[in-house]
Amino acid sequence: MTIITVAAFSLNVAARFYRYYKGVKKGVTLEDIPMEGKLREEVRQQIERMALEINRPPRNARFDKKNMEITSEEEGLMVDIPATVDAVMSAKENEKVKLQVIILEPELTAEIFSSINQRIAFFSTSGGGSAGRTDNLYVAARYMNGTILAPGDVFSFNKVTGPRTFERGYSMAPVVGGMGIGGGVCQVATTVYNAALIAGLEIIERHPHSIRVGYVPPGRDATITNYIDLKFRNSTEKFILIRSGAGGGYAWVELLSQP
Repeated sequence: MTIITVAAFSLNVAARFYRYYKGVKKGVTLEDIPMEGKLREEVRQQIERMALEINRPPRNARFDKKNMEITSEEEGLMVDIPATVDAVMSAKENEKVKLQVIILEPELTAEIFSSINQRIAFFSTSGGGSAGRTDNLYVAARYMNGTILAPGDVFSFNKVTGPRTFERGYSMAPVVGGMGIGGGVCQVATTVYNAALIAGLEIIERHPHSIRVGYVPPGRDATITNYIDLKFRNSTEKFILIRSGAGGGYAWVELLSQP
């Protein structure tokens, strides 16, 4: 027992000496948390736990469709873990260390948003139809209204306006071959497709109807389903804002950019 006790005591002393020479110096705190004697990996683990409470992504300015106003952006925060670890490990006795925090700037600010005011394209269509169909035009145009495309962003009609369900406001209406939820939204897709053509944007995906539609000339339509989409890229060097609306079988799309 004596041999085991002496060995354990020796190991404990060795561990304390190791922490004294390799660990954080006496009296050092990190945001008022005592760090004395902690080894590098222990310091890292402590900072990682603190970072979980602080880190947040930046939030872009956005268009509030309910209030029709621009909501300001918010900066993001990210703890620089390696830099903070180094600061703690190199701190002098009784030094008070602060977390090293990086400010993450949002890509789209309210100032940039407000500068998107120059019309680069406008297109409208008139298709008429049942109440369900005209309602679907309105719902799809409402979801699309206020969409912002940064340079290089890809617009997906299905992503922006779908899924087309009763819960999201869509109605049953005629589609090619029968009836379907969201019938008629191809007119909205066609309208934004033609606006993108006018603006000279890069068309990535577009499919024609299997039959001719009456609201655009042949070759200028764009059909969509749950499985096929309309996609185009903002191939300019400026932000683009999509404004859209519909009513009574009429749909319109306006594309705005920066001067």
